Amino acid sequence: MAEVSDAEDPDNVSAQHFIECELCCKTVSLHCTICKSDLCGQCVGIHINSMATQEHNIVSYRRRAFTPQLPLCSIHESEKCDLFCSKCNVPICVTCITLQHKAHPATKLEVQCNFKKKQIEDECKHLENDLCKNIMESIAHLQKNLEEVRKIYDKAQDAVFQKGTEWHKKVDKIVQEFSQQVTDMRNRDIALLEKRIEEIKGLLKALNVHRERVNKLTTTMKLKDVLDYELRDLKCMQFYRPYLSMPSYDLSEQQMKFMSMAFGSLRSNIPQHLKVFSSDIENLRNICSRVVLCQSIETHLDTICSLAPPIKSTVWVNAEEKTINLVDSGKVIKRIEAKSGTRPINLAMTRQGFLVYAVYDHHQSNVCIVTKNKTDQVITFNYWKPVGICCTRNDEFLVSMKSKDETQIKIARFSGDFKIIQEIQYDENHQPLYASGKYYVFVEENKNMDICASDPNKNQVVVTDKDGLLRWRYNGNLEKGKFKSFSPSFIAADSHSNLLVMDTDNDCVHLLDMNGIFITFITHPKIQGIGAMSMDTNDKLWIANYKGGQINVFKYLQ
Repeated sequence: MAEVSDAEDPDNVSAQHFIECELCCKTVSLHCTICKSDLCGQCVGIHINSMATQEHNIVSYRRRAFTPQLPLCSIHESEKCDLFCSKCNVPICVTCITLQHKAHPATKLEVQCNFKKKQIEDECKHLENDLCKNIMESIAHLQKNLEEVRKIYDKAQDAVFQKGTEWHKKVDKIVQEFSQQVTDMRNRDIALLEKRIEEIKGLLKALNVHRERVNKLTTTMKLKDVLDYELRDLKCMQFYRPYLSMPSYDLSEQQMKFMSMAFGSLRSNIPQHLKVFSSDIENLRNICSRVVLCQSIETHLDTICSLAPPIKSTVWVNAEEKTINLVDSGKVIKRIEAKSGTRPINLAMTRQGFLVYAVYDHHQSNVCIVTKNKTDQVITFNYWKPVGICCTRNDEFLVSMKSKDETQIKIARFSGDFKIIQEIQYDENHQPLYASGKYYVFVEENKNMDICASDPNKNQVVVTDKDGLLRWRYNGNLEKGKFKSFSPSFIAADSHSNLLVMDTDNDCVHLLDMNGIFITFITHPKIQGIGAMSMDTNDKLWIANYKGGQINVFKYLQ
């Protein structure tokens, strides 16, 4: 039996190299588009009779790729849709036109799809000729700015050393300080511009991939794929070149007793939140990005309410009971009982792989750590109840807690030997950073060492720096109009210092950058009735459904 190479066209093979009928050894001449079977003329009857209850569509083998694949009717499952109801905007079959869609205006499905293919083709042209072109021009513009910034900072560096030479040894210390300042600012600004260029290049790459995928729809014979494609109004999206004020270095001639002032001042006018896109262009990122379901894990643990950060394929799970379960690929391989209290409130993992959890009841409140087969109470609270915990990159612990009368909320930092070293509760005006209430405030340390807290009592995300000074708040991006409410719960950070906030009101996750700038909503049909959320070391998002015991693992912003 001859074999056909993948590189060869099966419609144009030689006499010594032919395609055989699936039921005999004769040359193929016909094709069943429904069964995807290659047949000779004599075997067509055998094929149809062998599956008499199934519909068949026999065409010439050479015409098989040009035959439209009509979708099945959603109402009359034995019928295929070859019409399109213009009133209801759905494909219909010949039975529908006499019943459910009687007297509705209808056109041939192929005509409707050809019209939509033309619209898709116009969208592809807009992607290629306008958006992609503008992005490439913006990249070139920023690269030019980058070279100018390098030259200006080089001149500033030369000016610093020249001034230092003039003043000789008396100003060596000032020279060194200003030199370091120039270097730091130069590296910061250049890194910022390089980062933005790489981000835009990544967007362009994703846009090209999307354009190629969409472009295929203009020639596809799979009409359902064409109908399922959602057209977007790309003409409203604008792209503009960011205006940059170049950094400058000012020299000032003052008396020697004012050496530091006389040495000059250095400033950069490049904004650290460099805006490249218009407000609508972020929709491009949503078009090009997608949430990918990597794995679904059935734990058979109902009412999951907390996940520890996973390690490889294992994850500690708590399901509103005193027992904490170690799950590996859906199988419970270990169980431990909480030392005291009703159930663990929040789970965390140390860098050494030890489980940490918070627990409280009417008698006592504790933070416990599990090392091998031993559980120790390492922190005890008298007047506070721990509700959230995370382990920091410096092997310290951040614990969010509320007073027993639920009138105060604060976050405390504990050292590696479990001694309190910092408390965060008020802003610079001595106003509470976190709203009091019955809901738990969860805490997470970002990779830039910011302290990030979800505050469902005020429906906010509150972020301070490592010293406890307020940096920014996030209120759910409600002004975009996608959702009418925001209820933050679990919070996580990825390796890029992005922040992920679980929104229990809307069954989604808000993705923010380190400065609180909204990036996108992470949504998926599997994200329903969220019970817990965590992040593994590969930037995969683990989300547990509260009911049913299913944990789904996602990649996002692909």
